[in-house]
Amino acid sequence: MNIDTMDDLPETALADVKPARGRFNNNNVIPLLESFYPPQQIQVMREHGVDQRMMFGINPYYMALVKGDEYRDAEGTLLLPAMPPSRPLEALVVPILAEAADMSGEKDPSNQIRYSPDSLKGKILHKYDEIVLGYSALACSAHCRYCYRLDIFNGSTGKGLIKPDELKAYIVDYNTRLAASGGVDPATGVARYPIREVLLSGGDPMVLSNKNVYRYLAAAAEAGVHLVRIGTKEMAFRPQRFDANFGVMLEYFHRQYPDVHVNLVVHFTHADEMLERDADNHYVRNEQGYYRWLPAVRRALDEVQRFGFVTLENQTPVIARVNDDAQALRILQEELRRNGIKPKYLFQCREIEGHAAFAVPVERAWALHNESQRGLSDTARSRFTMSTEWGKLEVVSVIDGPQRDGDSVYAPDIASVFADGLVVMKMHRSPAGATQQGDLIIARRNPQALWLSGYEDRIVYDGRKDVADKFKRYVLAEQAGAGVVDRRRAVPA
Repeated sequence: MNIDTMDDLPETALADVKPARGRFNNNNVIPLLESFYPPQQIQVMREHGVDQRMMFGINPYYMALVKGDEYRDAEGTLLLPAMPPSRPLEALVVPILAEAADMSGEKDPSNQIRYSPDSLKGKILHKYDEIVLGYSALACSAHCRYCYRLDIFNGSTGKGLIKPDELKAYIVDYNTRLAASGGVDPATGVARYPIREVLLSGGDPMVLSNKNVYRYLAAAAEAGVHLVRIGTKEMAFRPQRFDANFGVMLEYFHRQYPDVHVNLVVHFTHADEMLERDADNHYVRNEQGYYRWLPAVRRALDEVQRFGFVTLENQTPVIARVNDDAQALRILQEELRRNGIKPKYLFQCREIEGHAAFAVPVERAWALHNESQRGLSDTARSRFTMSTEWGKLEVVSVIDGPQRDGDSVYAPDIASVFADGLVVMKMHRSPAGATQQGDLIIARRNPQALWLSGYEDRIVYDGRKDVADKFKRYVLAEQAGAGVVDRRRAVPA
């Protein structure tokens, strides 16, 4: 298709997959919920505030996938074959009473607003120097009950949309000021880094029209970034969104900005979102012995993977009753990689309000992830990570205490100190100038901990502390011509 201007971009016609969204007394929502619960149980959930915590939202495609119904588009093309209901996917989107039983947690997960500059408060996050996140949409085509953007949907923290021109202006201004200071923070003398990437997030940017997605891509490109990420779950929720018209938009964008890479960060949480199952609920294999992908997802992948400037990665949290199974995680990662989607992060469920209903304890989630990596090549592996206020903490190891059969791995003089065992976390990514990157947080074990907060009173080494002082001591030592400087402990990564 010959496209000369943005106004010529064709739109993706998806009227048949408009989501039903609302409180539990909404006329569009009631019949959907009643396919899972009797009316009195829905009323009990309302009385306990489950729909105040998060509305129910789902679209016809994903509803059919959850229920196991055959689903065809308006032209009669098969998108989903009839299959057994998917219990993991039901647990992903269908509300439960336990959500409101324990509402402990953070309104603004990981204190994101701390990293939102005053000029665009609540519209962007600039947590890591090299990348800025822009809220480009405030809706999704279905609602994950564990969603850590809960505050966007219930409006509790005042986050809102960034306009494309605001996003562009912020990046240009930041990079210009940084260049003028020689790439150094004038207040601290610490090296800082220009913005080279943009992450379009929300909500889900793929609920936008093709023209609006293009506007954000173009704004980022005109600001001089190298790569634009689109964080989306639509490949699982609504794969029809990635049709030929979306491909036309990508092609047009590449002609205008040939040096800018597009990275789709998709969000497959369980293999039921992409693989066909038989009547016995086993994944179907083709004649060559490979798992057969769902037709709609296969077509979506074929559409975007024909472009060399587009890559795909996957990230998802570990969620109770959804994917808290090592074999399920292994199949997910292996199949994604075989089909050109690189597994990136497996996250610990964030400490949102109501997270206790979904979170798997950190140490158990680490063990599941660690087991899921067995038998996977390095190209199919992921990192198990907590995305905290202090950056992305990779849970490196969970170590038993010294009370084990045979010889203790601990030295005798410290064995009693670590009787509970240890959890070792690495600062995989740290905010701003990344001065803490590579450092560790080591804590005594707590098998009940659902988040870093469950270890705060057990920490025996905390790499978050005194980072500025460490760097200052290093600089002063260098200036004074001191002898050996312990760079490992003093120098920011």
